[in-house]
Amino acid sequence: MNTYRTTHRAECPNGNLMDTYQITIHSQATIMVEDILKSLNNAPPMIYQEDLATFLRAKLGAEVTVEGWHHGVQIISTRK
Repeated sequence: MNTYRTTHRAECPNGNLMDTYQITIHSQATIMVEDILKSLNNAPPMIYQEDLATFLRAKLGAEVTVEGWHHGVQIISTRK
């Protein structure tokens, strides 16, 4: 099992806030770091956290967890 961790900033569509997300990716296969970065760069600049998790799962074909805080509420979105 390979684990990749990174952060990503995106604007929330509801409230004009910039959110920072902690992203963890688990994969049996090797994922090139460049592919992770390309996927993040191609993500919409304004996206809900839950949609970001779905987007990354579809692009990378791996288990993705996106963690963040929004208005004091911690949100953990996992896509297997």
